[in-house]
This record gives sequence, structure tokens and C-alpha cells, in this order.
Amino acid sequence: MHQTLRSALAPFARQDCAIPTYLFHLISSIFLHRGLNTAALTQDAGIGDEELSNNNTLISFDQSMVIVNNALALSADPALGLAVGSNESLSDLGMLGYAIASCKNGWDALRISESYFQTTTNLTHVQMNLGEAECSRCSWPTHDVSAALFRFLVDEDLSGHVKLTRDFLDDNYVPLAVHFAYPEPKEITLYQAFFKCPLVFDAQVSKVVIHRDDLERNNQSYNPVTESLAIKLCDEMLLQQDSNRSLIGKVHLALLRTPEKYPSIQEVAEQLAMSERSLRRRLTELNTSYKEIFNQVRLELAVRYLQDSNLAMEDIAQLVGFSDSTSFYRSFKKWTGKAPSAFRTSV
Repeated sequence: MHQTLRSALAPFARQDCAIPTYLFHLISSIFLHRGLNTAALTQDAGIGDEELSNNNTLISFDQSMVIVNNALALSADPALGLAVGSNESLSDLGMLGYAIASCKNGWDALRISESYFQTTTNLTHVQMNLGEAECSRCSWPTHDVSAALFRFLVDEDLSGHVKLTRDFLDDNYVPLAVHFAYPEPKEITLYQAFFKCPLVFDAQVSKVVIHRDDLERNNQSYNPVTESLAIKLCDEMLLQQDSNRSLIGKVHLALLRTPEKYPSIQEVAEQLAMSERSLRRRLTELNTSYKEIFNQVRLELAVRYLQDSNLAMEDIAQLVGFSDSTSFYRSFKKWTGKAPSAFRTSV
């Protein structure tokens, strides 16, 4: 193989994200309400029903996107993100929802929700911009995704924020405007019926524009004791999630660091200054394993080479750690349901 191929490897992998399963449960609830079968939602996601039934289970960004992709295909509803977000409630957010419900006013609720956003989801980044009379809550997906997934994530985040604000203030709350960083959809009437405010499409950034007066409205259920306790527990959850993501991310990067020569689990453990036994135990607690992360790395690299290069299958097989193209073919088809050649022609 040419030397240029040996140097082609680069750390493409996404930062692993620890995401609770509440989004899956909301999608499942909508499917059941519409009389749709939920059995195929987790196909190819690498996660079982037993794990998803546990509210403490954390899944990755990529697993979440597989589930959402399945949901969009099965429902044939491009506005599914709007349906999901508009059905969210504070109770879906667990301890964060409890903290928000105990806040003093809208400012307090907004501050806490954005500070502890990662305890509920890592699907989107959020940024607050404050003006004299208004506040803009901007958001965008954590990673690059397809147009359909982009729309789902934007819709779910913006409609979810408005729905939760209505839960906190009252059902009559209406934002000043909502902007979407994608073209106007055919289902525009659904958006108008839910948001009840001016809508801007093809915007530079997706955002909800909030009147400052709404942020100053007091919460009649304000309880400083329960708010303080809930914030403390959110702190603990955030620290734990950061630790989990950093460990999986470190293993991921260790596997990508040396082209064509992936380290063993023992070598990775040594790099992380821990025993192999401890690394296996920690990964098991995170519902993953060295083998699963290794296979995910190889799949990500294989997909990138198939999409972005004209390399021969034999070269790709070697680059992603297989001794021959036959083994690569079998593994790739097991992971994706398609042969590498069929996958290449479909993208």
C-alpha cells in the first residue's frame, strides 16, 4: 500500500455524548398514540429494550441519531421533531425539571436550565444573547448531521423550550419570534398553530426570541430549599457525565492515535494509568466495552473512506484494521446491513 494511504488516517470520530433515554420514550409515546409499531425504532442502534427501559441508561449521540433516523422513516413525518418537543414536560427532564419548577422567576429558570442542560441532553449547543428588551436563546446541533436530522433537532429543541416555558409560566406564553436555520417546510401551519408568533425560516441561526418581561415573571411555586437541593444533585450528575464522556472519549482517541496499529485494551489501560481490569469495569458501568468502541472507530473510518475516497476495498480493509477484505466485508455488513460496495454506491 502507498505511503500516502498510511498517512491518510485522522481522528474523525465524534466526541462521545452521554444522553438520557427520555427522547426515545417521547418518540415511542407518539408512535403508540399514532398506532405505529415501535419495535423497529432501535434497529442498528446497538442498544436493547432492557437498557432503554432504565431511565439511568445513557446513550451516545450516534445511537440517538440512528433512533431518530428510524423514527423519521417509520413515521414518514418530517415534522416529528415539532411533535416531540411540543409534548415534552418538566418531569421528562428529571432532576433538572424539578430544579426549574422550583425557581424564583423566568431569569432564574433560564439560568439554571442552560447551566445544567447537559444533564438532560447533548444533542444541541445553546447560547444566550441578552439585549435591552429581549433575550435570544440560540441553538444548533452538537455535530454535523443530515438535513432531515438537522430539522428534527432544531424543531425538538425550539418547540421543547417553548413548551417547557409554558409549563413554568402559563399556557398563554408566546415568544416574540422563532427563527429556523432551514427553509420553510410544507407543514408551516403546524408550526404557526404551536408557536403562535412570527416565524422566520432560512435564518442564519435557529433561536427563540424572548421578551425580558416574561423572564421577570415570578413563579408562585418558588421554593428555595428544593431549588438548592435539586441544583446540588444536578451538579453531581454533570460531574459524573463529564467523567463518563471523558473516559469513552479517551479510549476512542487512543484507538485513533496510531494508524493501522490499534492498541490492545491492556495498552490503552496503561496509557490511561489504570489497570485493564479497572478499565473493563468502568466501561461496563457505562454500558459499553473496548470491543464496542473499537468496532465503532473502525466503522466510522470505513464509512468516511467509502464516502470520501476512491480507495480499493483491500486498502480500506487494511486501514481500518482487518487482515483481509473478506473479514472487512462480513463485519461491515453486520454493522450496517449493507456490503461496503453497496454502501459506497448509495452515498
